[in-house]
Amino acid sequence: MTRGFAATFALATLIAACKPTPPGQKTGPAVAQGDGVTVTADEFKARLDEQSPFIRQRYQTLERKKEFLDNLIRFEVLAHAAEKEGLQNDPDVQLTLRKVMVQKLVQKRFSEGDAAKEVPDADVQKFYDEHKDEFQKPARLRLAGTLVAANDKDRAAKSQAAKKTLAQVKAAEKKDPMALQNVARTSSDDAATKPTGGDLGFKSKDELAKQYGPAFAAAAFQLKDGEIVVLDTPQGFWIVRVTGRQDEVNRPVDQVKPQIQQRLFREKRTKEFDEYVKRLRDDAHVTVNDAELEKIPVAQASPGGHNMMPGMPGGMGPHGGAAPMPPPPAATPAPAPPASAPAPASK
Repeated sequence: MTRGFAATFALATLIAACKPTPPGQKTGPAVAQGDGVTVTADEFKARLDEQSPFIRQRYQTLERKKEFLDNLIRFEVLAHAAEKEGLQNDPDVQLTLRKVMVQKLVQKRFSEGDAAKEVPDADVQKFYDEHKDEFQKPARLRLAGTLVAANDKDRAAKSQAAKKTLAQVKAAEKKDPMALQNVARTSSDDAATKPTGGDLGFKSKDELAKQYGPAFAAAAFQLKDGEIVVLDTPQGFWIVRVTGRQDEVNRPVDQVKPQIQQRLFREKRTKEFDEYVKRLRDDAHVTVNDAELEKIPVAQASPGGHNMMPGMPGGMGPHGGAAPMPPPPAATPAPAPPASAPAPASK
């Protein structure tokens, strides 16, 4: 494929992916006309406006506009030839049309609306109150540590052992930054964290207090990054360091109101959609023939094939096709109907 041919084919493909103007609905003066083929000024501008600003910049001169028009004409003559051969009645074409119709129906009935107007403040406040953990989170620390277990009888001796281990870890860390984790894996008395190198995970001050005692929690939250100390707990002596921090999150309801409105609006539309489909199905008195359904063979998936949602015809996925899935939120733009890219005519 030559460079010029490749560029022409790419442009033709891009134009073919645009929304075609149905015959009989074209407006404006004709810029190209022939037997069964018409391209109007309005259509030309509409197709050009669908391109990115970067691409549109190329078509400022008459010669460049003719280049774009040439590809529109290619599409029109190919479409006209397809109609003359009756391909509009082809099952694949009809299926694509039905997919687009379903897509348009869902968009028309469920994609319009304003979340800010349809979701009252009382509903926003109710959702916020019931999901405060999503908007209010305490500060949390992630600690790494090794435990020297102790009881009342050997506490003094174990305290000295912990201090000795601390000194050894500090010395080893000059060459090995993972010295504390290595000691935890080999000698920690805490069975839960020993396999993970003493990782205590992210915990809030209250969570640390419940698990290791209030004094441990208070001291841990006073630690500076990189500081390593021995902390006294009912379990014994923990040699710990802070390995991560998460700041407190406290987002008031006014700050998250648009987010909540969009979420509730989406849930409302999804519920309406489900009820609409159920009503249509009930009105149609749909019955299922289990015996015939069970006889249908299921082909094995080919390597690298695309998975489909159960029960959807080929190409009807939840994101790119016209599957009757829950509608997108109002802010989501309607995708363009799919169109097959025509092969360029030979010069």
